[in-house]
Amino acid sequence: MTNTSAPQQKMRVKHIVNEFPTSPASIWLYAKQGKLTPIKVTAGVTVFDRKEVEAFFSGKSKMEVSQ
Repeated sequence: MTNTSAPQQKMRVKHIVNEFPTSPASIWLYAKQGKLTPIKVTAGVTVFDRKEVEAFFSGKSKMEVSQ
């Protein structure tokens, strides 16, 4: 039996960097600029919404993602 579950809905910075042409510093800069929305899970863990990240790197705006 194969695991056909949907991709994770949240991504950590290290996963974003592995999938997209960017650096951890750039991810945090985009968050500071309001281009990506960080979601604090615990004191040491922050994640980002997968759809928002994918839309950002494909050139879509946050408004297009939320619709």
